[in-house]
Amino acid sequence: MNANLKAKLLSAVVVSALSAMAGSAAAQTVVGGGATLPQELYADILPANFTYTGTGSGTGKTAFLNNNAAGFGGSGSVHFAGSDSALTSTELSSYLSAHLTAWGRIAQIPVVATSVVLPYKRSGISNLDLSDAKVCAIYSNTTGGQTWGQVRGTSDTTPVAVVYRSDNSGTTELFSRYLVAACPTSGFTVSNNFATVVAGAVGSIPSHWVAASGSSGVKAAMATDGRTAYLSPDSDYLGTNNAVVAKINGYLPDAASIQAALPAAPAAAQYGNPLAWAPAYSKPASSYPIFGLTYLLVAQCYQSSAIKDDIVDFLNDLNDLNREVAANAIDQHNFVKLPLAWNDAIEAAFLSSSSTSIGNSSTCGTAGRP
Repeated sequence: MNANLKAKLLSAVVVSALSAMAGSAAAQTVVGGGATLPQELYADILPANFTYTGTGSGTGKTAFLNNNAAGFGGSGSVHFAGSDSALTSTELSSYLSAHLTAWGRIAQIPVVATSVVLPYKRSGISNLDLSDAKVCAIYSNTTGGQTWGQVRGTSDTTPVAVVYRSDNSGTTELFSRYLVAACPTSGFTVSNNFATVVAGAVGSIPSHWVAASGSSGVKAAMATDGRTAYLSPDSDYLGTNNAVVAKINGYLPDAASIQAALPAAPAAAQYGNPLAWAPAYSKPASSYPIFGLTYLLVAQCYQSSAIKDDIVDFLNDLNDLNREVAANAIDQHNFVKLPLAWNDAIEAAFLSSSSTSIGNSSTCGTAGRP
């Protein structure tokens, strides 16, 4: 074999190997999962090399904080998680104590705002309107909320069967914040675990209430007459359809009211504090009262520059969707776009050259999530 031919063959082998390596890097999978509330939205907008496994917010947070994909039925690293359940100070402190030096800081970034609707199914009822007191009575299983007749002021003795989340759920947590505010003497507790939420109000969960896992499980359980539930907005349970979703205090959810009810975005001095991005709930006096935010948990520092770039690109895409005036995937999935002030804060904190931005080399140093 002559020297020229050998050189050409060697060059071809090198080019082929480099191309394969580049293709492998481009196809690197970004692994995530967690909350089922935004799962259908993510299915429509995540890039092709992202995976998202709907497990519930509790499992998603645990998988992310421990960087262990076993919670998603896999192995290896977890690059992001979805959660409607806000990080607690205990969770954050434990993470920082165990992993700050090696993995770097984390960020809790709002994605969209959302209502939590109360679907119902009872033959002959198509305009259910619940006062705070009625919701409190239903979920504390006390007189006024134990039968459909008590709820409606009729002779109907059919028990009200509550469908609740059996998994640790951010939707449960958002609903619990409303229950604590609306029913201050009923004994409810803020938690992503339903049994914990109602323990002080009902003790043991009544036997005729129905456990369901995930948003899809709740929807399936609602096929049976005589039931009510709490659920993220869905194509089958639109917040605009009082025939299947209850009004509360005369109100159905609407985007403008939910945007107006959200607190101000964090001040710049708080950008690096993940807890500051989960504002306290305040029950509005004259609009639909059950709402909150759903979040992405991401690392500030990644060992893989390709993973970091993919995360940053997706966060930029999310911020662009929230800024669009025209209807887009956020509206189509019945979520509420963030107020522009929140989009500005997210960009300044995480998608700029600030010390809290994703991948900031000065802040990260040698730290990085594997």
